[in-house]
Amino acid sequence: MSKKMDEMRIVLASASPRRKELLTQIGWQFEICVSHVEERITRTVPAEVVEELSGQKAADVYAELREEGAVQTDGFARPLLVIGADTIVACDGDILGKPKSREEAVSMLKHLQGRSHYVYTGVTLMWKEAGRDLITRRFHEETEVIFAPMTQREIESYVDTGEPFDKAGAYGIQGVFARYIQGLHGDYSNVVGLPVGRLYREVRALILANTPKKAVLFDLDGTLSDSIASIKFCADQAMALFGYGPFTIDQYKYFVGDGAANLIKRCLQAGGDRELTHFEEAYAAYRQIFRLHCMYEVKPYEGMEELLAVLKERGIKLAVLSNKPHEETIRVIETLFGKGCFDVIQGQKPGIPIKPDPEGGFRILEELRIEPEEALYLGDTGTDMRTGKALGALTVGVLWGFRKREELLENHADQLIARPSDLLNLL
Repeated sequence: MSKKMDEMRIVLASASPRRKELLTQIGWQFEICVSHVEERITRTVPAEVVEELSGQKAADVYAELREEGAVQTDGFARPLLVIGADTIVACDGDILGKPKSREEAVSMLKHLQGRSHYVYTGVTLMWKEAGRDLITRRFHEETEVIFAPMTQREIESYVDTGEPFDKAGAYGIQGVFARYIQGLHGDYSNVVGLPVGRLYREVRALILANTPKKAVLFDLDGTLSDSIASIKFCADQAMALFGYGPFTIDQYKYFVGDGAANLIKRCLQAGGDRELTHFEEAYAAYRQIFRLHCMYEVKPYEGMEELLAVLKERGIKLAVLSNKPHEETIRVIETLFGKGCFDVIQGQKPGIPIKPDPEGGFRILEELRIEPEEALYLGDTGTDMRTGKALGALTVGVLWGFRKREELLENHADQLIARPSDLLNLL
């Protein structure tokens, strides 16, 4: 990702010194091209207003760069990213921009003091590289800010500093006014004028989504194969030796995902062995049973074999990264999909941390000689989403597996897909 970012020409469509400071703070190299577009507001919802205004600024600067010859269909070496931003304050349905006079600044602060309000910053990204269509992405961030009560004298004294006049809502949270901030819920940098954390994630997702993929790394259980019946069959037998279980399929969907040892620990705790006094015996029993029955009722998900065939036809490398023991991972993959279908198969091995640690994924990419941004990681759990993110790959959650949509989104999936064939649209 750093290599891609270093190659990009970044242009901030804003004269705001605070936005300049925030971008500098996160280590970005960029230039400033101020938009002089006449703002036109056609929306009334604050979040929509800031997105609309940020879009106008970004489009104005992009058009100016294009006229100067900085943007071409082909032939320029560096991808271009234009960032437009706009910030407003909203309180009780009223939108507050920058005050035009001392009286308006005093009025705004009187309206806000002793209560909470919301700061909205809209951001528009316009991204262009040689030979590809222009891509535009918009988003906004919302932060709640609570002012402590202010006296009339404090309000007037603050306005007399001159600080309010280039700031939405007539105050700057990073300046003298910080003494009057009672509370804040959300992103602090958003109130300053640019949600740089969200901005970084959005730019990263933009780059990842538009970098050609050379490899797909698959999770196994719940992604490639429906293996929950096998896991339940083997673990229930192991638990029965100690008088625990059986457990339901739904319980097992949350027991699995973090390796066989954690599976057995969760089974024991669900059965009442909170101290895990039987762990060593139970884990050994499970491993023995699983070696014999790891293929019990295991089947590939519908459409998976067809997806793999298309990917191979396209010359995309295929790999498996699983927390299932390595020997059983190989057995399941080769039984379901045949030998040689996958270029690399990586199960749980001594010396390699289990997911979400990305070390196993990095070993796969090293073997394939592929950079992280050229890879797509596919999985069905929050653990998988964290793995893909740590790896630096485009991270896609599948909705046919063991966990729900909410878990995948909470763990920052870049995309969600409902069927294996949907993956082709992302590639």
